[in-house]
Amino acid sequence: MKIGFIGLGQMGQAMAGRLLEAGHELTVYNRSRAAAEPFRTRGAQVAAEPGQTLDAEIVVTMLADDAAVEAVWITPDLVGKMPSSGIHLNMASISLKMGKRLTALHAVAGSQYVSAPVFGRPPAAAQGLLDVVAAGSEAAIARCQPLFSALGRNTFIVGAEPYQANIVKIARNFLLATVIASLGEAFALVRKSGVDPATFLSTITSTSFSAPVYKSYGRMMVDKAFAPTTFPLRLGLKDVELALEAGADTQVPMPFASLIREQHLGALASGFGEQEWAALGEYIAQSAGL
Repeated sequence: MKIGFIGLGQMGQAMAGRLLEAGHELTVYNRSRAAAEPFRTRGAQVAAEPGQTLDAEIVVTMLADDAAVEAVWITPDLVGKMPSSGIHLNMASISLKMGKRLTALHAVAGSQYVSAPVFGRPPAAAQGLLDVVAAGSEAAIARCQPLFSALGRNTFIVGAEPYQANIVKIARNFLLATVIASLGEAFALVRKSGVDPATFLSTITSTSFSAPVYKSYGRMMVDKAFAPTTFPLRLGLKDVELALEAGADTQVPMPFASLIREQHLGALASGFGEQEWAALGEYIAQSAGL
């Protein structure tokens, strides 16, 4: 397929590379040109501006946040400039408010829009092992399936309104934040009584908490493997704040999210912002005098 791809951060680079390996024809754009240039030698076209990606069957956006979506997609009116035959496939984590805004903008313009944020890190993206959460019209999602198949091991269709995929991603990432915070507190609790954290991790992951998330983040905390970073703690804070914003917008009280936000702010103030999200556990341990 002929694909436009906008946004070449760590995840975007891995995803675009995977699509090239799967045989798709790509035109890529990134605000920092240096991130895009390596794709030229891999067979992709490099666009000088985002509008040059629109001559495609599907345009994927993998932008960092709402502000980047505003600057790169909305302000240049790419919604209005898209050909009616094309599909905007937004695969980034954005707020519920921005998700609804993009849904409305595309509806007014009569252009096709699918939201499909992903679960997973850059190494999983490079291997086509992401989990994709998609929402939009049945016909548009069907046209995006070749991309989902290249990028992911599972695709979950959660609704007909594109923003519904955004709230699923937000809610899931909030759950992940609660796991990381509670693991950090539990590790600090047992360590204060002289229990080896590796023994504690083995105990819980061999019984009731055998899910991969407990094993992976627990192991990072035990090994203090907080670098190199693929998902820094500061982005974990962003995810918690997206949940709080969505809760406010939909009148859902989220007291746990408020408490976890305070923990993240403390960790950022203590210099953990650029370390792996699991470093929240180290901040909690230090707060406990460990």
